[in-house]
Amino acid sequence: MPSYSPGLGDSGAYQVSSRPFFKGEITADNVIRVIEFPTVTNWILVRNLNTSRLADGPRIGFSEAGVSANNYYVPVSANSVNDTTHEILYVKVSKIYYKSNSGGNQNFQVIAGLTSIPTGSIPNNWSGSAGVG
Repeated sequence: MPSYSPGLGDSGAYQVSSRPFFKGEITADNVIRVIEFPTVTNWILVRNLNTSRLADGPRIGFSEAGVSANNYYVPVSANSVNDTTHEILYVKVSKIYYKSNSGGNQNFQVIAGLTSIPTGSIPNNWSGSAGVG
């Protein structure tokens, strides 16, 4: 009997409930850092904990080059504890990169839904792909 392992094209891995991943109180500074997920994500939510303005959020990207260039995402600032303006990114990634956007320290949280797909299914985390930073 052949063995089966879920892969990127396995629709069932995305249809079932995701395994939760949470990393809180992360501080972005002027150094590019990485958060590696244990398996491929189904979705990611980055919650910017800075309340003053959008520019105070961290740069979030899918490669080191993207975060240092212009291919990154700055999550919406939290206006209150009950802020509901955060955007869920429905992406298949094995890691995200981050650094400060404005030079100071910025705090954020990462919440993600994990699939059962091994991270080795995306050997370079889409780095260098057309349109991916």
